Amino acid sequence: MTEAASDPWPRGETSRALRRAIDSIDGDRLTLGQLVDALGRSGQGLVLLLLALPAFIPVPALPTGLVFGTALTLVAIQMIGGREALTLPAFLRQRALPRKAVVSTIERLERFMSKLDGVLRPRLLALTDRTATIVVAMLILILGLTLVLPIPFGNQGPAFAIVIFAFGLLERDGLAILVGIVFAIIGVAWNVALVIFGAALTEWLWAMLPA
Repeated sequence: MTEAASDPWPRGETSRALRRAIDSIDGDRLTLGQLVDALGRSGQGLVLLLLALPAFIPVPALPTGLVFGTALTLVAIQMIGGREALTLPAFLRQRALPRKAVVSTIERLERFMSKLDGVLRPRLLALTDRTATIVVAMLILILGLTLVLPIPFGNQGPAFAIVIFAFGLLERDGLAILVGIVFAIIGVAWNVALVIFGAALTEWLWAMLPA
């Protein structure tokens, strides 16, 4: 892994790269393996964004937390190990996604990115170098494991934090990395609260049932 990303992406290049990846694949359904291969060495941030968006914006009829949380966990482990070309195991590579749903997600991304023009920019570059990226990858590992857990209403917080991390890596924006850390803490805390209070609520409801 290099000390830092070489250059930030031009405006709109993120969504264009995703669209090029989709357009290069034939058929009504795409697999995760095809998408990751089509992205090639486009960057870790782009792969993270590809995997985190469906968990944040759920794809119908797909267990997004389990599938993409597992993928993000494995990607984070590779980032910690210093790999640039990220790979997925066969059982994830073969997971099919409906093209229409993926295109719809990218269209939402384009609208979101248009609102970020002038907000994301290279700054606090020490937070995007190799050492900082490893720390970010460790946080993504924790967030990915959180996504895997079947916690109702628990996906959006961790997924949103990973999306922010992805933008921070793509744009070499250290401030975005800091914001991602804040949302990572909030996302994990939210899931812990859901587990604790969910268990307490279940216990209370059980106690209310007639003997």
